[in-house]
Amino acid sequence: MLLIFPIAYIVSFIISLWGVYKKRGEDLFVFVIIGLPIYNSSLSIAYSYHLKDWIPLLQSFKELLVLFALATLIWNYKKKISFHTLDYWMLGFLMYTSIYVILPLGHYSVIEKLVAIKSLSFFTMIYFTGRCIDPDKINIKNIFYSVGILTIAAALLLIVEVLTYTHFQSISGFTAFNTEFFGLDSGGNYNLGWTFERENGFKRFASFFANPLEFSTSMLVTVSMVLSMYTQKDNALKPNKFGWIVMAATFISVIMALSRASLISYTLLLYCYALLTKRKEIQYFIYLMLLLALAYLLYLMKDSNIYDYIISVIQLNDSSSIGHILEWVEGVESIITHPLGIGLGESGKVAAALQNNVGGENQLIIVGVQTGIISLVIYITIYVMIIKNAIQWYPIVFGKLKTLTLTLVLMKIAFIFPMLTSNFDSNSYISFLMWLLTGIWISMIQKEIEIKNEESVIV
Repeated sequence: MLLIFPIAYIVSFIISLWGVYKKRGEDLFVFVIIGLPIYNSSLSIAYSYHLKDWIPLLQSFKELLVLFALATLIWNYKKKISFHTLDYWMLGFLMYTSIYVILPLGHYSVIEKLVAIKSLSFFTMIYFTGRCIDPDKINIKNIFYSVGILTIAAALLLIVEVLTYTHFQSISGFTAFNTEFFGLDSGGNYNLGWTFERENGFKRFASFFANPLEFSTSMLVTVSMVLSMYTQKDNALKPNKFGWIVMAATFISVIMALSRASLISYTLLLYCYALLTKRKEIQYFIYLMLLLALAYLLYLMKDSNIYDYIISVIQLNDSSSIGHILEWVEGVESIITHPLGIGLGESGKVAAALQNNVGGENQLIIVGVQTGIISLVIYITIYVMIIKNAIQWYPIVFGKLKTLTLTLVLMKIAFIFPMLTSNFDSNSYISFLMWLLTGIWISMIQKEIEIKNEESVIV
């Protein structure tokens, strides 16, 4: 039964590969939406079925698909090339960080540095793949509906996990696979690593995702899409039954993943949506929910264990918060001491696998530690530029572009907290989906700019 995961992973890859070959750029999303969320589970199950030799090939599907798609789309690109300002910043980040592959910084080999730069800068390749896709041939609603179905499927598995009080990862071969290939600690009370539980022993569930943080963060993607898809021209929010079911699935998922960053981001996302669409009743509802939550916490404080846990979280005395702070301090000290960075692989995925991490637990710090302040400024500029442009364009665009614009600004704002507490770009599903959509969105924006320029010339 579990073999359905690696089978779905492989089949979705083949469908996307064939679709790209047939010049259907939209088919890329088949693998992104079906294959990437179950990436870790698929590989874990394949490993448990003694298919260890196949794992390196299965791992490479993500990169192979993007590189093949980018090459194919560029080869078949027929329109006049028109660059947006964001394109130059993306190229700048890729070119600057690539220099560090050959610089004699750090103690990793060139091969290990190439692995590190894939983790650090591959999002630029995904973005340019999206830029090369013809936006006129993309059905945004189909993509959004597919994400909704994925979310419902994840929530259903989550409900089974909760009812049986059993992590799906405990039967998927998760621990053995991650120990073998990534050297990850299999500690914790459930032998899955401490990320699958809270300090008080509460289980944190991840459905078929790699971990609870990636699972809960992926729900922010879904909420952004649902709110955008069902927002009318007059900013009225009118979800159908499917929309309400998906929203309920996201709420249940975020709650059971017990991620503070995602809970904060979920609330922030809804609040920003209310501001952008001028929906005061949603703002008031959020205020009411926060008051009720505060009242509930005060009620729970009668239980000394819960009281101690809440106080430790507020004071940042719990082990999770302390771990984050120590990582941040170490990373910031490294950036101050070495403003040009200490080399690729010294922070993030490669360093974590080799248990020689400097800083970490923060996407911005991971960038700064490895390649210095210049790349960090470029990275932040890219992020801020997308949010700024989306906010500026949202009131003056319509249709598919308006839906996508609202989606991206909500996602980008919601991702701020997860970025500050994790190696965010290592979340393949979220990263691939976000940057592909960003590339498509910029193509649509650039088209609008060209139309406005032509109209101004005619006038």
